[in-house]
Amino acid sequence: MPVIHVVLFDLGGTLLHYEQPPHLTMDALNAKAMRAFLVAASQKGARVANPELAVRAVGRLGAAMEARAARTQYANTAEVIIEEGLEAVGVRLPAAAWDAGIAAYYSTISALVKPVADDTPAVLAALVGQGRSLGLVSNTFWSPAIHDADLARCGLLEYLPVRVYSCAAGMVKPHASIYRQALDLLDVAPPEAVFVGDKLAVDVAGPQKLGMKAILIASPFRTESDPEITPDARIQTLAELPSLLMTWDHALEPRLP
Repeated sequence: MPVIHVVLFDLGGTLLHYEQPPHLTMDALNAKAMRAFLVAASQKGARVANPELAVRAVGRLGAAMEARAARTQYANTAEVIIEEGLEAVGVRLPAAAWDAGIAAYYSTISALVKPVADDTPAVLAALVGQGRSLGLVSNTFWSPAIHDADLARCGLLEYLPVRVYSCAAGMVKPHASIYRQALDLLDVAPPEAVFVGDKLAVDVAGPQKLGMKAILIASPFRTESDPEITPDARIQTLAELPSLLMTWDHALEPRLP
């Protein structure tokens, strides 16, 4: 039985790439998805006089809500952002147009998702084979259903029975409650778990404050640096995890007198 019973993962940038700078920033991804939303909605009878104005309005509101979430740690949803952004420019949609738009919005995002590495399913299988339980804690305003579908398509969902998404949890990382929700569902205490992610503030400092160990995985898109935050380990790829955790198990296991 491993000493580290549970591995919790971040999603975007750790298991799957949604944002892929410089060409596919989060703003660019959402704008592309919103354009698809408006095309699909118009095919169902929606009238949008200035589609680009609507795209910009939703983008501005999304940025404002993201900034507020960083301050308050309260989560948002894409549906609320889109609805309120469109209303700000006088666009109200009938139900059929809304449903078609949301479907197109999410399908556009999913079509651009890439796994961080081709061997990720094998890595997760190896961790499960070591006797560990796995879970996921993600900051996202996109629907949990879309993320679950992306994980399933990439062969990862079966290894992640516990998935906590901020849009459903109500709070964003690094609020302690979102990590605790995952730990409670997996029935472990913080010292029995490790968190793996690509952002120091939410994937390292937050879990460590709660009592977990935290591992920073390198991002191909940016360098994370903060002299006040020190991960328990840094890895370049997820493939390094199984051997690293076995080393930690041996170091942490109780020694008989």
